[in-house]
Amino acid sequence: MKTIIKLVAFTALAAIAWHVGGMIPPAALTLALGVLFGLMVGIPIALAALTASKRIRHDHYHHTPTESPREPQKQPLQITATRYTVVANRAALPTVAQNKIEVKR
Repeated sequence: MKTIIKLVAFTALAAIAWHVGGMIPPAALTLALGVLFGLMVGIPIALAALTASKRIRHDHYHHTPTESPREPQKQPLQITATRYTVVANRAALPTVAQNKIEVKR
């Protein structure tokens, strides 16, 4: 007898839900399902966030250096600058340099 009452109640609930679902536009039904599933997911996450420990642990380690001392850095070498002269006329160059340099216009 209890089983029949439960089955009738479930059938009546399903018929009412079917009737209400027929009146609601599909976009509203989709929105309602999204809100329902969002709440179902959000509640456990919110409870986990509330029960989390509020204390934050900051560990600072101060180690002594383990590397061997390095040799001092060498001074940079002095580089002498080389000057170049650009001549637009090949005949103006000395005869020795004429074989080494080609000047083109």
